Amino acid sequence: MPQTPTPSGITIISAPYHVGLRHHRVGNGPPRLLAHGLINALQDLGLTVHTAEIPPVDAYEGEIGRSFEIMRRISLAVTAAVEQNTFPLILSGNCMASVGAACGLNAAKASAGSTMKDLEDEGLGFIYFDAHDDLDSPDVHENGYLDAMGLSMLRGESWKALSRSIPGYKPLSYDQRFLYVGLRDQSPVQRQRVINAGMDAIWGRTDVRVDYVSELKGRLQKDAERYAPSLVHLDLDVLDESLGKVNDYPSPGGLFEEELVGCLDLVPRMGTRPRSLTVCSFDPDAGDGDGDRIAKIGVRAVVAFCRAMVESGGLVGR
Repeated sequence: MPQTPTPSGITIISAPYHVGLRHHRVGNGPPRLLAHGLINALQDLGLTVHTAEIPPVDAYEGEIGRSFEIMRRISLAVTAAVEQNTFPLILSGNCMASVGAACGLNAAKASAGSTMKDLEDEGLGFIYFDAHDDLDSPDVHENGYLDAMGLSMLRGESWKALSRSIPGYKPLSYDQRFLYVGLRDQSPVQRQRVINAGMDAIWGRTDVRVDYVSELKGRLQKDAERYAPSLVHLDLDVLDESLGKVNDYPSPGGLFEEELVGCLDLVPRMGTRPRSLTVCSFDPDAGDGDGDRIAKIGVRAVVAFCRAMVESGGLVGR
C-alpha cells in the first residue's frame, strides 16, 4: 500500500452558502454547527484546528455563477489544507462542496512534490451518507435545484465547461468505488441511474428497519479497499425525519442518531483511509425548534469520526 504522511491537525473550511447566497437556508448550517462547540470538541481530542472561510461571491452571475465560484474556492482551500498536512473538514450549505473537495484533493496529488501517494496510485473512492443521490443531469432533472447535479458534474456528464474551471477537475468514474448509506428519497429514474453507474448503496427503507451499522460494517469488512482512499460526505438529511426537519427535503427510513454516530465512527476504523469529510445540507431554521437538536447530532457524528481517525492512526493530535 502506498504510504501517505498522516495529517497533523484539521482545517475547517466553512462555506456558509445556499446557491451562492451567504447565510441563507442551508447556508446557516455551518455557523450553527460551529456555535455548538465543534472546534472545542475537536481540540479536546488533542487536535490542532485551523479555520478558513470561503469569502462572499456576490460579484458572480446568478445561482450558477456563484455556485461554481464556491466550488473553485473550496477546491483551492482543500488543496491548501492538504499541502499544509492537515485534514480538510468542509462545513457547507450545499452538497456541491464535495465536488470542490474531490477536485482539491486531485489538485493536491498532482502538485509538485505531492505526498499523497495513495491518491496518485489508486484514485479516489466515495462514501456518501445521503438521502439523495445528487446524480441528476439537466436532461432528467425535474425541480430546478442545481445542487442535485453535483455528482453528474464530477462524473463529466453535465455542466462540462464550468466544471473544467474548477482547479484539479477531471471526470471520475464511480463504478465499484462509490457507496451510499441511507439513500432513499428518489424517483425510479434516479434510482436506476445510480445502478447503471455501478454505484453501491445501503438503501433506506420504510417497510423494514435497516441495521445501518451492521450493514456498513459488513460491506467494509468484505472490501474496504474498494473505497480507499475515500472522500466522505455527510448530508444531514440522511437522518430519519422523526429526528426533526434537517432541511426542506426530509424523509422516513433514514438513520437514527446512534446509527449515524456509529457509522461515522466505523468508517475510519475499517481501512477506508479518509482524505476529507464534507458536512452539508443542514438548515437550522427549517423546522420548528429542530435546529439545535440536529446540530448536536451533527457535532457528535463529526467528533466520533475524528476520534476514530486519531485512534486508527489517520490523524495526529498534539
